[in-house]
Amino acid sequence: MDNNKYQFPVIAKWIVSILIIAIVLYAFWYFRFLVGCIAISIVLSFIGRPLMKLLERISYKKFHIGNIPSTIITLSALILSIFLVFYTLVPLIISQAMNFANIDIYQIADFYAEPIKKIESFLYDYQIMSANTNLETLISNKILTMFQMFQINDIADSILGFGTSFIMGFFIIMFITFFLLKDAHLLYNFIMGVTPDEYINEVDRIITNTRSLISRYFIGLSLEILSMIALLSIGFYLVGFSNAILIASICGVMVILPYIGVIIGGAMGLIICITGYLSVDPSMDILPIIFKFIVIFGTVKLVDDFILQPFIYSKSVKAHPLEIFLVILMAGEIGGVIGMILAIPTYTFLRIIAKEFFSQWKIVQKITKGI
Repeated sequence: MDNNKYQFPVIAKWIVSILIIAIVLYAFWYFRFLVGCIAISIVLSFIGRPLMKLLERISYKKFHIGNIPSTIITLSALILSIFLVFYTLVPLIISQAMNFANIDIYQIADFYAEPIKKIESFLYDYQIMSANTNLETLISNKILTMFQMFQINDIADSILGFGTSFIMGFFIIMFITFFLLKDAHLLYNFIMGVTPDEYINEVDRIITNTRSLISRYFIGLSLEILSMIALLSIGFYLVGFSNAILIASICGVMVILPYIGVIIGGAMGLIICITGYLSVDPSMDILPIIFKFIVIFGTVKLVDDFILQPFIYSKSVKAHPLEIFLVILMAGEIGGVIGMILAIPTYTFLRIIAKEFFSQWKIVQKITKGI
């Protein structure tokens, strides 16, 4: 019987490898804020790279834009884009928060008391709800609890806490992005520098494939979000919704959460839309508003599913939809919303690594087919 595979050096090698992986994963979790900043910087460098290359090709006689001026212009364009987004949305968010705080819950409850009684009777008749439960009280308490989140003091504290982290993170991200744009091969050279010689070719292919797939994914995702926001803004504006841009932005940005994002974005957008009207007139009939929202949102989502996504993504990540769905759910359990956002690019990167180092496994051959 051949016992070579049970030799101690082989077992020790596996144990050490597992320990190293565990330590690396723990370090990623412990320094997750910094890791997140680096990840965002890499994404921004991918997005800014086409503009950077275009600027470097501009020349007139002996004049041409150098590397550093091109980097500064590209970074300035990214900062300006971020500033314009916040400049447009922050006042709308504050205004909407004020609308939440000014809603008279009890007046709304009085207006809808009769329909609630009819629903309550239906639930009693079919024993869907126990007889000792008051539906009106239950709904009022739930809504009141939800709106307590939008008290002015809580909003101010949240903005202050978020603002501190945002400012620090912003400067870290911009600093790292500058050097990633300036030195296109900085990350590549670092990775290749710490890679053992026997794995140079495999790691080189991993970096090349990752750069191509993930760059296409994020650029495609940005185009999809902008297209969704533009179409939804036009639709909501035409039917007379107040805060059309804010509602469209929330619904559009939620596209970054595939499958689940449409539900979350639609629900958040509808709540903001309804509360905007109820803050002005608590007795307003909300059914026409809901109908208009569903028609506009559903139409744009169909355009996204059948036109935007096939055109923009093509086969960018080359994975089965069910596979992506399960990965997103697991990432959500591990890392919440941030985990869901990073699920697809992280999974794509892991598939590329698996293809290079574990291609002899059947399961790896299946999930990496087409990469």
